[in-house]
Amino acid sequence: MAVEPISFTKLLKKTDDIYEAVVVSSKRAKQMLQDRIVKQMIDDNEEISEDGILAEPVVRENIDFDKEDKVTSLALDEFLDGEIDWDKTEESIEQ
Repeated sequence: MAVEPISFTKLLKKTDDIYEAVVVSSKRAKQMLQDRIVKQMIDDNEEISEDGILAEPVVRENIDFDKEDKVTSLALDEFLDGEIDWDKTEESIEQ
């Protein structure tokens, strides 16, 4: 999957600070990646013990990384489409 360039003007329409756009998009990408990892673990390992804990994870040798879209691309698309909501806290503004 090829990486497509993104215009800075598109990013600056959503926020005045380009670094804020990068932070918001990267946090969303991390969330998406974590969701994929959890889903994959559940799909690969359906054995759940009586305590509700998954058994040891199954190690997959043949992983096709091009099968799904990249989380960074998806997160950036969500940011540009206005699908991500975020708030600035006083703590983050002071730093």
